Amino acid sequence: MAAMVKLRIIFSENDSRRLILPNGMPESVSELVQQIKGQCGVNGDFRLQFMDAEFGNEFTNLESMSDIQDKSTIKVIFSSVAPVEPGEPLLPLYSSAATSRTLDDSSSLSSPGNSFDTDILSSPESTSSRATAWPDVFPIPRFSYDTQLQLDRANATFKETGALLNPDHKIKSAILDGLAETIVQYKVYLSDREFDEVAEALVTTHPCLKEPGSVTGYGGWKTSLKYKLANYRTKLRRLGCPEVTVNSLKHKPDGKCTPAYGVKKPKKAEVNYCPTYPAGETAETLEEIRVDLLSEVKKKNNDHRVAAMMEKTLALRRQEVIREAPMIADFKMRWPALFHVCEVSAEFKRITTIHLQSKFFSQLDSYSANLMKIYAKKGGIQGRKIKTIMAPATQTAAVEVRRECILKGLCVYLNEDPEKLVKDYLDVDKSIATAIAETVFGICVIRSEGAEPGDDPQDVMIVLEGVEVMGTPLRFCRRFLWSWMHTNYPTKYRFSKLFFLVEKCCQYNSYTMYLEHEPERTADR
Repeated sequence: MAAMVKLRIIFSENDSRRLILPNGMPESVSELVQQIKGQCGVNGDFRLQFMDAEFGNEFTNLESMSDIQDKSTIKVIFSSVAPVEPGEPLLPLYSSAATSRTLDDSSSLSSPGNSFDTDILSSPESTSSRATAWPDVFPIPRFSYDTQLQLDRANATFKETGALLNPDHKIKSAILDGLAETIVQYKVYLSDREFDEVAEALVTTHPCLKEPGSVTGYGGWKTSLKYKLANYRTKLRRLGCPEVTVNSLKHKPDGKCTPAYGVKKPKKAEVNYCPTYPAGETAETLEEIRVDLLSEVKKKNNDHRVAAMMEKTLALRRQEVIREAPMIADFKMRWPALFHVCEVSAEFKRITTIHLQSKFFSQLDSYSANLMKIYAKKGGIQGRKIKTIMAPATQTAAVEVRRECILKGLCVYLNEDPEKLVKDYLDVDKSIATAIAETVFGICVIRSEGAEPGDDPQDVMIVLEGVEVMGTPLRFCRRFLWSWMHTNYPTKYRFSKLFFLVEKCCQYNSYTMYLEHEPERTADR
């Protein structure tokens, strides 16, 4: 098995990420481009440049994979990139704001007689949703002029003599304020690991701030940052920021006035958990757009306009879901456009900034070889079940069949029943309607009688609360559905270990190490 390769991918001056290739270096530049698109959620055309040591580490166009190696630095050059102001986070082609800008340039989307046309297709500044997820390497901002001047001098002294800076209250407060302002561009609730990343990035960028006697060198900065961000959230709560006020006791539903009820956990994957209304918009104006959406969704060749209106009303939709937790049937009646196939991935990207299909399937495909090794070593009843499940994958070369078999086999390997998630029916079965009505959550696959392995099913339906919310070939979109509808599903569905892995595949590259070493751990057992 090829050794794992790590590459540093630069998207802009303030946005660089780590790319992990568990199966080694790709054979061609085009394969590397696909890996970047899949893991980083990048869409659009771009070319790659590598840091050429023969020319003073200047960037040169990448034409052969022999020019790079493990831990090389790659720069992404988009065919067309929106201008970015200094200190402003990258606005890539795959962000929701960039989508709005593209829609804004299309004159065919506006029609006379609609007073809100110009507002819907406004610039990215009119929307409050975040454009990027939490970065792999936290970008330390430039602080105020006097603070930055003192830090630069202290860093120069540290390089010469090794002397550390003992910042006074004014400098420390300025540093913490600058970090807090940068943090809230990504999220307002951080996990302990993310506090570590910020504090470590601070002392790495400014080594003069390392703390003598500290094991990590930044323990005190981490503690101070926690208090500063808590105070910053108090300020945001007073200003009415919905992402913070939703956790306030004053905003809890009647009968649910407990501190822990409905509190957003720091480990949640949502980037735009509860965004504010776009500039100049209110709940009433967005409700008018929602009513117009009911008629727009019925028109043909109107996908661009529907997407723009859905982008505009994201804040209204999210606050309705979080505060009211409506039933699926009622929500489908109010937002029918959300249940179209194209809008599933679009809404997932609006909430998490990650492209659902390309990210999940690219991660799943990269783990497939290791998962099949794990299955081959499994014995007993589980091993026989997995062997039966994996049989269709050996009879056809269709990648869709292989993916489906691997995920079903993973259910069995984790002591779960795949039939509780994916329910297969024949088109001649008369009890399909009754079974769907009794399903709390499931994916119903309708197959033709006598169909061969690898044949496409007649229909695939995602069912929630007995309601067919979508007929789609997209499988295993549950991560999106949970972040979209906060319904109290039974524990056996809600805390499924399988979908813990799915979330990891979609969100974190660090889970690669688990899958790489799982065959060895299985053999040891």
